[in-house]
Amino acid sequence: MLSKPSGLAVLCPTNIEMSTKGTVVFDIIGTCFSLDQPRQRLRGLDAPDYALNLWFGQTLRDAFALSHAGSYQPLKQVLEAELPRTLKVLGLAASESELAWVLNSFSELELQPDALECFAHLKESGWKLVALTNGSEESTHKLLEKAGAIQHFSQIFSCDVIQKTKPHPDVYALVKSDVEENIWMVAAHAWDIMGAVIAGLKTAFITQEEKDYLSVYPQPNLIANSLIEAANQIIES
Repeated sequence: MLSKPSGLAVLCPTNIEMSTKGTVVFDIIGTCFSLDQPRQRLRGLDAPDYALNLWFGQTLRDAFALSHAGSYQPLKQVLEAELPRTLKVLGLAASESELAWVLNSFSELELQPDALECFAHLKESGWKLVALTNGSEESTHKLLEKAGAIQHFSQIFSCDVIQKTKPHPDVYALVKSDVEENIWMVAAHAWDIMGAVIAGLKTAFITQEEKDYLSVYPQPNLIANSLIEAANQIIES
């Protein structure tokens, strides 16, 4: 039976035999779930196509800055604080209802087209799946449940539990303390993969968002164009 660290959700039934091949750890926002929904809503406010990248990128930067300085705010709060400023930088303004409309899109994210196939293929091949996210456990559970993917995941690990954001090494230690030795981190963010490499995890970088990995970072074990391609390479490794 899995132990249940404080603040973490154990999702798998206790009568299911656990994986013997290893564990695949998935980033959630931007990796398993597309950011197209908030991008479309920003366009609805006449924001340019790059507005989502600016908003989300600045949100991550400022969440990381708080964490690095020894403080912390949940990702949702940083997103909320960041949005009006991003729009102001773009020369736009929005009403409270419009801001809420855009912010609420993060509770309506949709899975990447090949995500369910990826999850099922890994599970059928004997791998355990867990989520490791800068988002909250509750919001991640709701996203996975709504998408029909919750049954594939054994646990959700949220940065909220330790009040530090990825890529802090203490975040990756959450999964290292509770899962098998053969651990893979799958993410579409080079900074996330970098943190996982330094923490001693095997890594798979997905090119769907950032296109190229950053040359100054320690390199991942594999680079794939999609989730299912990464799953196939992990299984064959």
